[in-house]
Amino acid sequence: MQHKISHSLITAEAYLSHEKASLDTRHEFIDGYVVAMAGGSIRHGKMITNIARLLGNHLVGKPYDVFSSDVKLKVESAFVKSFRYPDVMVSCEPDRQYEDMCESATVLVEVLSESTELTDRVYKSAEYGHVLNATQGEYLVVDPDRPVIEKRMWHDGRFEVVATYGTGEIITLESLKLDLSMDDLYPNCPP
Repeated sequence: MQHKISHSLITAEAYLSHEKASLDTRHEFIDGYVVAMAGGSIRHGKMITNIARLLGNHLVGKPYDVFSSDVKLKVESAFVKSFRYPDVMVSCEPDRQYEDMCESATVLVEVLSESTELTDRVYKSAEYGHVLNATQGEYLVVDPDRPVIEKRMWHDGRFEVVATYGTGEIITLESLKLDLSMDDLYPNCPP
């Protein structure tokens, strides 16, 4: 569950300074408000680890980095300025300016939980669309309880769901030239 901890607006600089000093809790920043991030379930964590492992194995020797919820993504557009912690992020920044933050991404993944589903499906989708438009990247929204994954991309001038995958299907990530089997992503789910 996410809890807003700032009741008044703060600057991005104040947030970044506070976040660097915060050792035990991660926080996201959304247009001046700071939100504490809650821990997830074992199932949620296993999905994140599994996805990050499969992406990382494919990208060995390629100029991409794979991060799992420990590196911030800076989102800045005419509509929002935020710093988010995607569950999984693939980024290719050869001249990275920060050691704890990416400014671009190729693939973003959020594993749903009951307390964050609205944020992941609506708010983060809108924010991530601005980042992924530049790279023609993809956003995966993953249901950890049943084998269903939505893929969102910039399509016909807007960011939208372009495919929904289920048991036995193959997810194609065009930006990484990678096909992922739903059966590999959900190895313990019955067909």
